[in-house]
Amino acid sequence: MKKWAVPEHSNSQVRKASKIVGKGQGTPEETAAARDVLSNYRLAHAFPLNTVTVTVKARALAVNSDAVVAQRHKRMPTILDKLKRHPSMSVTTMQDLGGCRVVLESVAEVDELVEVLRDSPRSSNPVNRVYDYLREDPGPRDSGYRGVHLVYEYGASKEEYHGLQIELQVRTQLQHAWATAVETMDLFSGSELKYGKGDPEVLRFFVVVSSLMAHEEGVAPVPGADAPAEDLLGELARLEQDHNVVGRLRTYESLVGDHATSDRRNVLTLELWRREGRLTVTVHETLALAQARLTELEALEDDDLDAVLVNIARISQLREAYPNYYADTGRFTEFVTSRLEGRMD
Repeated sequence: MKKWAVPEHSNSQVRKASKIVGKGQGTPEETAAARDVLSNYRLAHAFPLNTVTVTVKARALAVNSDAVVAQRHKRMPTILDKLKRHPSMSVTTMQDLGGCRVVLESVAEVDELVEVLRDSPRSSNPVNRVYDYLREDPGPRDSGYRGVHLVYEYGASKEEYHGLQIELQVRTQLQHAWATAVETMDLFSGSELKYGKGDPEVLRFFVVVSSLMAHEEGVAPVPGADAPAEDLLGELARLEQDHNVVGRLRTYESLVGDHATSDRRNVLTLELWRREGRLTVTVHETLALAQARLTELEALEDDDLDAVLVNIARISQLREAYPNYYADTGRFTEFVTSRLEGRMD
């Protein structure tokens, strides 16, 4: 069995498969075949993703030796859902089928790493685009999401991967805590806050918290939440009293236990059964075995199951890199409660 999947279909075939899935007009046989095409295209990003991650990790650790670096494949259910929401879209235009993430301590460290990566001379895998969701280009999203994204295009020695894109997310610990809390709410409650869907008051709660974090980090507030910090704290207190978001996040955290803490490099699959709050972390000897397990899990098409493949340097960093699977929202809830308590002093 090959270690690295390679693209087995032309871009035109992948685009055709995307339309079959997105428009939902194919026969069951055509739809199944289309999903196989999309699955291969996604898994083919593993080698470019690994290549980019090796470079990014070396640069990130030079900025901060405690930087958390991890990589993951975009989940197939997420890909299929996006195609259904945007029927004219093709997965060939999705920048994040392979994703790398770096979590650093401060905005200054984020800026330092982004500058080094963006300006790397003679790179075989150039950074084609930078999206700064901290300042004005394009600035924080309306949802409250903040961070900096870099989009790489593979162009190194293996021609079969040329043109495949990899997305790097660079966040501070606060920005990562916010994103984790949103993803945890979605994972355990079945909401879609990440896509701007759900209770408007809960959505507003996260927008307000994000702006308060932006105040502390000295970057742009979220559009529509640019009031002084004291005003935002007053709004946050009302929202928390009415909707108990912190309490709900703490309830989710109590459901999920801890896992292995070995320091060897690992390819893992994470399987979260939402209703039970049961998380299974499986270590695989090879990437091919992990990919096969992920394909098997996704074939179940169970809405209660969330599965992801993760490649990480040390399993001891797994919880820090993917805390939403552990419902680990402690940094976020601590931020909210400490600010509210400070307001009452």
